[in-house]
Amino acid sequence: MLETQHIEPMSRRHGLSLTVTGTVFMLLLLGVLYWLGGRGHLVVYFLFLTSLVMTLLGILKLREPVYSFSLSRDSLHFHHKIGGWSLHWSNIIRIDQPRFSVGLELTELPYIGLKIRDYDELLPLMTPRLAVHLLTEQRPLLTMALRYQTVTRHQLQDWLIEDSHYRSAAGRHYEGVLAMLANRMSHLRQLYGYDLLVHESNLDRDPPDFVALLRRYQSADSLPPEQN
Repeated sequence: MLETQHIEPMSRRHGLSLTVTGTVFMLLLLGVLYWLGGRGHLVVYFLFLTSLVMTLLGILKLREPVYSFSLSRDSLHFHHKIGGWSLHWSNIIRIDQPRFSVGLELTELPYIGLKIRDYDELLPLMTPRLAVHLLTEQRPLLTMALRYQTVTRHQLQDWLIEDSHYRSAAGRHYEGVLAMLANRMSHLRQLYGYDLLVHESNLDRDPPDFVALLRRYQSADSLPPEQN
């Protein structure tokens, strides 16, 4: 039986070391500036600013959730500092890494894609803040589609600000940012074949390996309990 597994994202890695290293260097450089009597060279000021940026970057990394995903026997959970979502494995039709066809070549995108069966399981769990974040985060995917000529400029202009009304296949009506997110997911499915696309910075390994991990959990969910 597969045990629940928590995924620590790559975006959080080295947060503590960056914070500690940056802070130590700033203290040392302050001592150097004091020893120089305030007549510090530009190099010292530059190193101090670099250490400050390093410290701030480390703090930002540490503010991210400890885990980005939790994989259980029956569900996939995504964690974010402003919310999260959850899907039963049975509600996921397909898991893969999205690809673009450019001539005779396939270009892999730095995302994993999830094709969803029922939006009504997902949308009520979304906080408005997370929905807005996802809409903003996914904008580059629309402009990328324009660059590869899979969407027209007119479509892009319409999709950048999605319709604030949406009715699901089951007849449930959504308004506001949740409706906008549902419409965005529909458009992403049209462009890429997936409703949710999660950037590789949320993973702890390369996208193909993470896809294989998710598929293993999804396959285990379809087996009788005694075979897991």
